[in-house]
Amino acid sequence: MNQHIAQMTLVVADYDEAIEFYTKKLHFDLIEDTPLTETKRWVVVKPKGAKECALLLAKGANEEQKKSIGNQTGGRVFLFLHTDHFDRDFNNLKENNIKIVNGPRIEEYGKVAVFEDLYGNLWDLIEPSITSDYFYSTAILKIKENEKVSFALDELKILRQHTLLEAGNISFDLKQSKEDPTVIVIWECFKNESSFQEHLLSAHLANFLKKDLVTLQNGYQTLDIY
Repeated sequence: MNQHIAQMTLVVADYDEAIEFYTKKLHFDLIEDTPLTETKRWVVVKPKGAKECALLLAKGANEEQKKSIGNQTGGRVFLFLHTDHFDRDFNNLKENNIKIVNGPRIEEYGKVAVFEDLYGNLWDLIEPSITSDYFYSTAILKIKENEKVSFALDELKILRQHTLLEAGNISFDLKQSKEDPTVIVIWECFKNESSFQEHLLSAHLANFLKKDLVTLQNGYQTLDIY
């Protein structure tokens, strides 16, 4: 037996505003938009890279259907969007002013955040865990000059943005000491050690190091034990 769910119906208030949200903000692909009658269209969208299940955007046609818009599961999370790069897609949600209900957080099954679509349906954004090969790095940096703390932080934020776009990067957390603002802690996670080595050879890391703003006080390469 070979079965799969091909489509799921998502009840919407308006075809065009739903298409705009899913294609422009979530960057889904518009697979089909076929007029059926003067008021009804067959509209299908699908996340990039999805091979099977797609969403059929169906306009609520009567009061009963309209009542379900934004609440097809009675307040529970409705849909689960898996991604190969959580931070990239989470940043996209924030940049598009999409409401984050909670998260991000790390669970045994992966990194997850809950967000609302334009009607209030709840979605899980999940990057599933593949912990066996994950490679973690911790670096403790010291900003060399007190008067350059603000500039150094700006440059570190730029480095973080570029690093999060690397195919092998999972996360990049940037922390500043409360006791000494010149002390910076970087926690990074990569898909594997070779991804980390590629990061060390990256142009954006080289550009940051050329500015000679920090010294490395200590560094650790760590493994998950729990």
